[in-house]
Amino acid sequence: MSIIELRLKPATLARYSLPNILYPMSLEYFDTALGGEAELDFGLMLYQLQVRSREGDADWQLIEPAMDRLAQLVAPQDPRPVLSATGENWWLEIGPIDLSGPIVTVQRGEVLIAAMSAAEEGRLRVASYRPLDGKSANYLLSLGLKPYLEHGVCMRANNWEYALDCSAGSGNFYAAEHGEAYLSYWQSGIGNIADGSQDLHWLAMKDLTSRAASVTIAELGVQYSLADT
Repeated sequence: MSIIELRLKPATLARYSLPNILYPMSLEYFDTALGGEAELDFGLMLYQLQVRSREGDADWQLIEPAMDRLAQLVAPQDPRPVLSATGENWWLEIGPIDLSGPIVTVQRGEVLIAAMSAAEEGRLRVASYRPLDGKSANYLLSLGLKPYLEHGVCMRANNWEYALDCSAGSGNFYAAEHGEAYLSYWQSGIGNIADGSQDLHWLAMKDLTSRAASVTIAELGVQYSLADT
């Protein structure tokens, strides 16, 4: 699929409440649009922004408002605070979590992207706090793998144990150094260090309100369905 970047007309930006940035479009869409036969493909636009924002040198915080709005446009109209997100080989429960308890977080720089806690039978409850770039979304999809009857999740007992294992990997240090999303484990809640001290910057995030479950599901669904294309 060939991708080009376009700046949308002011009327279009206003119609959909989109910020004025360059938006990725497939060349196939552009050719159809020239004939006046196409609607904006919000899902593809969101996916390409997820791809663009995942790299460490990306200006990802500039892209976030557009990603958030596109996710809202794609999201199912479901106001329930807790929803299930599922694919062929993964499952996640999406909804608010207690950031003052044991959590594994997806972080980038000095901000909290998403967090997860142990749900029933060691599955994962996930909450997002900022738009999911491609790497953050893939973290959640991979950690939500459906367990095998005999071998669990990647030879771990359940998804929570697998998330704990992944959060301890050295790759997280290198990802953080390169400005990418990375995993972190907070055994006693965000901001509480294992030695009993506190990091006030992260501690201040314990009262953050998570984004709507339907929006997070839209972001995961776009990443899952379009990544192979």
